[in-house]
Amino acid sequence: MKTLLTLAALLALGLQLHSQAPVVAKSPLQTLQAIKQKNQELIEKQTATLQKLEALAKDAEQLKIFGKRS
Repeated sequence: MKTLLTLAALLALGLQLHSQAPVVAKSPLQTLQAIKQKNQELIEKQTATLQKLEALAKDAEQLKIFGKRS
């Protein structure tokens, strides 16, 4: 009951409750490395998508050529 009243009082006062595990602050270097890693992953995805689009464009061009022949 005492715990319930304490929680109710904290909520009524608008205090924020945090988890038991503290958040470890990253250094600027670690943040930069994480950003670089995400950027590299994005570039790899974009490269794969570009290759697919180029293959589709090539196939579409071949269809146009075959369509003109018939």
